[in-house]
Formats: sequence, structure tokens, C-alpha cells
Amino acid sequence: MEVLSIKKYNAKQTAKWQRDFDKVAEEARFGKRNWSELPQLAFYIFEKSYGYVAFEGSKALWAKTKKEVIDWWESEEIKKKVRGW
Repeated sequence: MEVLSIKKYNAKQTAKWQRDFDKVAEEARFGKRNWSELPQLAFYIFEKSYGYVAFEGSKALWAKTKKEVIDWWESEEIKKKVRGW
């Protein structure tokens, strides 16, 4: 798990989106992919101007404070173990 401020998280995710977008756009230019498969930025970032994000892989949680997001992440991990995921 990594915790970043929302601004740093969004900057990191926007760079990731740009790489993914460029890759799919290049493939679409040569007919390997459909243009409708271009990734949407809305699925990469949080539309918030404050707070913190805890993330790992494709899972991310947002909260107002760093302590709150860490506690929330830990409670989600406990729920996963209880549910057997």
C-alpha cells in the first residue's frame, strides 16, 4: 500500500493514463485496436482537490486525512480476510 496526497496521486495517474492512451492510440492507427478502446482519464483519477489516497495495484481509496485513509485501508483488508477473498 502506498499513500499520497490527492495532487501527487492524480499527477502520477495522469502520467500513467497518458502512456496507456498513447499505446492504444498507436495500435488504433494501424487497425490493431478500435478507437472506442481509448482509456478514459475519469477512470484513473479522483475528482477531489484535497485529501489522501491509499492505493495498491488497481485498488485505490480516498479520504480527507492520512490517518483516515490508512484506517479505512486496513479495515478493508480485514474484511477481505473475513470474507475469504
